[in-house]
Amino acid sequence: MKKILAIILSLLLVFCCTACGDTQVEGWYTEGEITISKRQAQKIINGEFTSPKNVIFIIGDGMGPNDITLAEENVNGVYDFGLVLNQIENHGLAITKSANAEVTDSAASGTALATGVKTNNGYVGKDIDGNDLKNIAEIAREEGKRVGIITDEDLSGATPTAFVVHNISRENSKELANAMVEFKPDVLMCQNYTSTSALLEGNARQIFDNEYLVAKDFRRFKETLDTDPDCEKAFFGFLDGFSTVASYNLAQCAEVAFKRLENDNGFFLMIESSGTDKYGHKNNLTGKLNSVVTLDRTVAAALKFMKNNPDTLLIITSDHETGGVKLPESDSDKLSDLLTVTEHTATPVRVFAVGKGTEYFKDKTVDNTDIAKFIISAIKGE
Repeated sequence: MKKILAIILSLLLVFCCTACGDTQVEGWYTEGEITISKRQAQKIINGEFTSPKNVIFIIGDGMGPNDITLAEENVNGVYDFGLVLNQIENHGLAITKSANAEVTDSAASGTALATGVKTNNGYVGKDIDGNDLKNIAEIAREEGKRVGIITDEDLSGATPTAFVVHNISRENSKELANAMVEFKPDVLMCQNYTSTSALLEGNARQIFDNEYLVAKDFRRFKETLDTDPDCEKAFFGFLDGFSTVASYNLAQCAEVAFKRLENDNGFFLMIESSGTDKYGHKNNLTGKLNSVVTLDRTVAAALKFMKNNPDTLLIITSDHETGGVKLPESDSDKLSDLLTVTEHTATPVRVFAVGKGTEYFKDKTVDNTDIAKFIISAIKGE
């Protein structure tokens, strides 16, 4: 399997892109060019950090602890030392249950991660009584920071919307998509221009058409960003979505976001990698593990940014586990047999953290709401 995946990965080409006055945005590369050595990764991770001005929050939707273990053991990534994630010393576990169920959905868990408050399954940015909860994006904006939201799934997905909007049901796709655009994140990325555009109406339609610099697909990023070298407009980019093959898309999108969000007051950026959830539901372990590698490459991009920006906080976690992934008990166990269910589970998820104060998470089991509270305190400078 490793050889086959390596061949597939070596055939992937990713198009170059420029932005914000640079001749080339660091990280817009062809397959294999985003590299970081074990020594470099450890030096950044264990460096001296200052109070965070920037916050990068990476979420592997449905990514359980065993996903990470199996990905390092069975999937060719980029690094000969394994996953970058596993170089991070400040790591622990998080409990994911919602207010009304031991097994959460992405709406409730996303809301917990975005607000620090438990809510019912299906609720987006609302408490159990239906009242709006202030989310991290709103708090960041109040603090004068720019806001970025990146997902490789739909704009109306439960995880990204939980960080921006308020709705009593995750099923209200049109309302969620319109509210996302009306908030007008400074950087917004999701999959599929056509289906997203079809949902927009009214004020959101006006903002999308007149106030965003729009790249309709991943291959148009370069030509679109070239039209705004001074980063004067908000940017809305459409990427290729999640894939069974490990991708550099999210890492590249993250690097564009870093460039466009940088400012004196800093930024908050949420990045969701959704394949670990989607392929868990489909019992496709190859897709699930390759999605871990996609996320890991994005972590590497974030660390490269932190090398020159020690005033940055990086948090990586999951909203829940999907698929009930177990570890093999013997060498004869097939990878295809390690997914035990097609739904979410109550398995605690991993939390990784880099930056000032992140020893808080080391070897601890926290509630998912504690992650949001930590980030909110950092954004407020508390």
